[in-house]
Amino acid sequence: MSRTADDDGEDAAIAAALLDLSVDDEGVARQAEAALGSLTWGQGIEAITQDRIQHFLWYELPLKWITSLDDRLDMAESLARALDLLGLRRYAAICRSPDTGHILEAYDRGPEEGLAAFRRANAASGIHPPDLPEFQWGAMMGPVEAAAFTSAAEFLELAVSGGDLVPSTRGWKIRQQALVRAHLGAPEEALGTQTLLQAIQTERLQRWIDGGRSEVRRKALASIANRILYPVALPPGVTDASFSLRWLLEQLVEGVSLTQTGNLGQKFVQGAASRFGWDFPSPPRTEDDLFELHLVRHFAQRLGFARRSARRLVLTARGREALREPEQLWRCAARGLIGKDPFLALAGELCLAMLVDVEVMSASAIRANIFAAACEAGFRDNRTGDPPADGAVSWALHETLNLCRALGLLSVGGGWKDRDYGLTSVGKATALEALRARGTRPRSKPWE
Repeated sequence: MSRTADDDGEDAAIAAALLDLSVDDEGVARQAEAALGSLTWGQGIEAITQDRIQHFLWYELPLKWITSLDDRLDMAESLARALDLLGLRRYAAICRSPDTGHILEAYDRGPEEGLAAFRRANAASGIHPPDLPEFQWGAMMGPVEAAAFTSAAEFLELAVSGGDLVPSTRGWKIRQQALVRAHLGAPEEALGTQTLLQAIQTERLQRWIDGGRSEVRRKALASIANRILYPVALPPGVTDASFSLRWLLEQLVEGVSLTQTGNLGQKFVQGAASRFGWDFPSPPRTEDDLFELHLVRHFAQRLGFARRSARRLVLTARGREALREPEQLWRCAARGLIGKDPFLALAGELCLAMLVDVEVMSASAIRANIFAAACEAGFRDNRTGDPPADGAVSWALHETLNLCRALGLLSVGGGWKDRDYGLTSVGKATALEALRARGTRPRSKPWE
């Protein structure tokens, strides 16, 4: 990277400050030099931010510098003296703050106690970018997301130092979220027409598509990539009775009786039989007989829309809100459509990606693609070490298909022995939104 006169000036300022310190105490100067090196990475004073100061003092110093508590406290004070000389008194105050002393002492008692104290103080400072209801930062970030996180922290620092955000006052966290939302949603000149949020989601999608070690999977997902760069429009039809999740939540407004074993009552089950395609001479006796109703009921509970209350199944506050907000209900359902288990997720992703652009596809073709992708990705039978058996592939496929059928998203494949499958128009939109949710979710592990 080329250097500028400003860079040289910053280096000269740091050198002058260290020289002044060395006149009084060479040991202090050496400590300050080491700390400033960790803070600036050789990029000069402009690299020092409140986020970097807090991360260094409250995380790096206690965990990565192998020394005593007294030495760490001395290091913090040496850094404070250097920052004073550099005119960065607000940062020097953080070095000397009670928070820094308490956190370093907490680490001395144990890493977990120290990390907990770090997280509390970091959040209370107001400059740590929070998660939003519609967006969560990943524990593992790509370069674009990491740069956006740093940018958001600097934006919050300006808001706090300028008095636009006052931590610990009433409503400050809502204000903090609004600031981050505005920052991520503003067009960035360096990104062309993209906002920071769009750039993060594009990076996540690309990582998701290219991950997994399977060319079959990559090609299937790449074919729809441009259609899931932005949220899928709410499709018409999710507010009517054909969308089984909404239908069930409507039934739960007043609560539904449960048996002693926790199943839906027989009267309710039999009343729902025709909706879920029951065509046997005798009516169903239990919830287990009407498997698709069973799936929708447990899906509603898994999404946090319904819960047991004594001998009744009732709506949660989140479920009532979802009934009032059809888009929220639908997007939550889409996010839950693909299982989290890696093998189930692979099968679900491929199944939905293949059905999005066709009227109908044979079950054998879907299974063949899932089997090929599973082999490429390295999935093996844990007993034999062989590639997944046809039964395992079929089971994984039907984990997604069965839920699609239960929710009313299949246009073809309404029975248990169907050999072909297709999605309704609502089903195709839901599939795209489900795939978008998978691709843009926050990353918590390096291999996701």
